[in-house]
Amino acid sequence: MNLVPDRQFSRLTFCAFAGLLSAGIGSVPVSAQEAAKPEAPAAQAPAPEKPAVAWTVNCASGANAGALECQMSQNLTESKTGQRVLTVTIRKQPKDGAMAMLLALPHGLFIPAGASYQIDAAEKKTVAIQTSDQNGAYAAVPLNADLIKALKTGTSLNISMESVTRNPVTIPVSLNGFTAAIDKLDAVN
Repeated sequence: MNLVPDRQFSRLTFCAFAGLLSAGIGSVPVSAQEAAKPEAPAAQAPAPEKPAVAWTVNCASGANAGALECQMSQNLTESKTGQRVLTVTIRKQPKDGAMAMLLALPHGLFIPAGASYQIDAAEKKTVAIQTSDQNGAYAAVPLNADLIKALKTGTSLNISMESVTRNPVTIPVSLNGFTAAIDKLDAVN
């Protein structure tokens, strides 16, 4: 399964296949003839591309007669089918202005295990799955200043859960563009 943000930028399969390759499962035997072929001269590598910005900020007039309600999000879909696998949304709570991260998780989860999030190699934090419907399961994480700072300086937010068969599943979410998006969200609201 190849998961990508809406902008078709893939990172999930790298983690899954890197483990297989390091274990030798994905290796292919090379014949002696192929191994003896001289290598072609190295072509000059193209300049590395800047990673795609993975976060979007969307605003709409809400129930407050014209007041904008804004949120930032990243939606990961399966590249072949376009089916949503994970959506991470951050919004300000209207009552107290506190930020919260909402996780829209896929179907087929072992709900009692909950979900967890981890920024890069930091400590993994568990969160309860609060509800589910025909679109998936949902969990919410209050965002304090320390967690927002960690998200701004991180490179990957790893969302983990267990499948109904109790197999662990981890979906990496790019934090590229997170700082600009949350600053914009904070300025608008």
